[in-house]
Amino acid sequence: MDEFRKLVEIMARLRAEGGCEWDRAQTHETLRQYLVEETHEVIDAIRGGNPEPLCEELGDLLLQILFHAQIASENGQFDITDVISSISEKMVRRHPHVFGDATADTPEAVSRQWDHIKKTIENRSHESIIGGIPQEFPSLLRAAKMSKKAARAGFDWERTEQVLGKVEEELSELKEAMAEGDPAHTEHELGDVLFSLVNLARFLGLSAEVAMVSVNERFERRFREMEKIAAETGCSIEDADMPTLDHLWEMAKKSTR
Repeated sequence: MDEFRKLVEIMARLRAEGGCEWDRAQTHETLRQYLVEETHEVIDAIRGGNPEPLCEELGDLLLQILFHAQIASENGQFDITDVISSISEKMVRRHPHVFGDATADTPEAVSRQWDHIKKTIENRSHESIIGGIPQEFPSLLRAAKMSKKAARAGFDWERTEQVLGKVEEELSELKEAMAEGDPAHTEHELGDVLFSLVNLARFLGLSAEVAMVSVNERFERRFREMEKIAAETGCSIEDADMPTLDHLWEMAKKSTR
């Protein structure tokens, strides 16, 4: 706790008269991009599997929370103590199976209980069953959240095979739209394919967003390796034909496994 208080004091000093002009100039709005960036850097550190970078990145993310709390404190709204008290009360309230007499012996039961508490005790009900999902979420994550909420209301398949069938159905409709040559219709059907894949990921217990992040990283790693191999062999990727590029790609895949 002494270290935490020290960090709170550092943040206050940076924002005070005679502190850092950059820190003093920040607002909730200007800090949004850094909050997103630091969150993604934490995710990267988790993926890397090394505890030291994760420790550092969690510290950077914590600093962003303190930054926002300090600004709010200066505006007479709340401070970091209020933030901590709020989340402490919420955690106790939303875990009556731990801190009370309720029973929830599976993750699914806990999730249903969580939703019930939000709707009743906390009065956080929305006009729609799938409401309350931030528009700023990445599209794949938002699709996953919506489909999960719809599934809890009973709007869902029963078996993974049914979801696979939906994926195949949407792919067929995408092919038809492509054959028609209508860009708007093709975009519509492509969206349906992506949404059905998000549902498939949910049925498999996976995150489509995490899978997409992983494949982006994998593609970047392999393409960079392909560039490296090409340079070592005196080959220009820009001028290479497709068979050569395929060969370089396979070499890169083997090298980065």
